[in-house]
Amino acid sequence: VGKMTTPHSVIFGGSFDPLHNGHLDIMHYVLQTLHAKQLILLPTFCSPFKKGFLLSPKERLIMCEMTSAYLATYYPQAHIMTCDFEVMQSKPTYSIESVRFLKNTLGDSTRLGFVLGWDNYAQFHLWKDYTILSSMLSLLVFDRGNHDLTSFNALTQGLGLRDLEAHFIPFCSAISSSYIREQLTKKNCVNEVFRQIPSFLVPTLKDFLHKHLL
Repeated sequence: VGKMTTPHSVIFGGSFDPLHNGHLDIMHYVLQTLHAKQLILLPTFCSPFKKGFLLSPKERLIMCEMTSAYLATYYPQAHIMTCDFEVMQSKPTYSIESVRFLKNTLGDSTRLGFVLGWDNYAQFHLWKDYTILSSMLSLLVFDRGNHDLTSFNALTQGLGLRDLEAHFIPFCSAISSSYIREQLTKKNCVNEVFRQIPSFLVPTLKDFLHKHLL
């Protein structure tokens, strides 16, 4: 923990089920405020910590690819890409596998930035080979406004990782994929939801999501 030096390359992984404006706001922050030169979207095939998905791995991969193209028009100076490594495994894939693959692919000997939320950071000690991961990554911990720097520092010290580089980023967003899935899985409510809460949708994904959810 300390003064942040923005990594050249930042990985943003997740189920993106569905990808929404909360995710997009984080991407803008990484590119616009942190000035990362490369952003890699890494959709999961399925998460070891989640059960049940609204959209298929292929659909979630397509959403990330569409969003990469959308962001590229705003940040022509950055390299924005979607990595299909985890989706192509067709099985749960641990982050350590993906990070090793990306470091080998990029030929990057420096730490990669890695976006995660507070909940995942609190469970970091449960991740496979988390001590090795801590030496490979600069963790960018986005919080939804429920915590402060004091509680972040306490949690970080509790992890007891000597090589850990982690940074607290207060980031209020009321949008969550779990809430959206809850709304969209109610009987006969897809059209109604799309009329009432379009604010959660990335503009370029609205038609895609409406089509696939129907």
